[in-house]
Amino acid sequence: MDPLRPASVEELKTLIQLYKQRLPESIQFVSLLQNILRTNTTLSESDKQRISHRLRKTVYVPNKEDCNQFATFIAVSCEEVKIIYKHKITLRISCVMTIAYFQDPFILPNTLEDPPTELTIALQQTTYINWNLKPVFTIGPNSDIRARLTEIIAEHKLPLESRSDCINFWMPKEEAAKLNPVVPNDVELKPLRFQHGKLINEWWPYRYPSSQRYFESAIEHYGGFGLFDKTSQELVACVFQNDHDAVGSKLNNFFTATYTQFLIEPTGVMEVHLLKLCLNILRTNTIKMSILSSQMIMHVQ
Repeated sequence: MDPLRPASVEELKTLIQLYKQRLPESIQFVSLLQNILRTNTTLSESDKQRISHRLRKTVYVPNKEDCNQFATFIAVSCEEVKIIYKHKITLRISCVMTIAYFQDPFILPNTLEDPPTELTIALQQTTYINWNLKPVFTIGPNSDIRARLTEIIAEHKLPLESRSDCINFWMPKEEAAKLNPVVPNDVELKPLRFQHGKLINEWWPYRYPSSQRYFESAIEHYGGFGLFDKTSQELVACVFQNDHDAVGSKLNNFFTATYTQFLIEPTGVMEVHLLKLCLNILRTNTIKMSILSSQMIMHVQ
């Protein structure tokens, strides 16, 4: 018998409540689970078939009566036929979900158990992970989970590549609602449209065969805003809600701190149904980190 089973809607809601009790440190997992719950319960079956595989995730919990004792879960994205460029397992060790080549299924495991015995057994024995597809793992800062996962990957005799190290910046919804951004004079703020996904994908240096579909799906179903040049109407920068209920941002080649700061501030406009403003930043992106700190947005380790 598999140690895991798909979580019910009520079990997902319970997981969210358990992780909310550990905010702000647990913001990564609260955001992820909220996004999965909303996507799975609000999108029609036809929409689910059309959207990017990154937006189609199933949460698996321990296959026992008291499955929430340690808030253990493994979220797995829908498989998608794609070209594999790297024959490596990719492990993204971070406090947030970050950039990698996304040819493979996404797997996001976590537990509050210390040491993570229940999660380790689940990763070793579950049939819901297809190791032959070279999945991309995203984990939090828990060093024990990292060590156990590294051992399991070695047991499968598969190579491992660690891709990025990121942190969370977080602001409660009540604080985000107080932000009052002023649009720079040379641009105007407008909602993003489905067709902007193609341009945003072209800006992204980590694009992969189906990444345009991801941006289009995120814009269509989660929303976003762009800064458009008043003269040319060209999209110069944007923010959008990504598949982890956090704010992703993209700028074209004329990157400026002014546009970056503005786009960070009005993300409160996007927070209609969220509990917080959460941004995922690479540790090496010192410009954005400095701007976020100046805006009193909390750094979550």
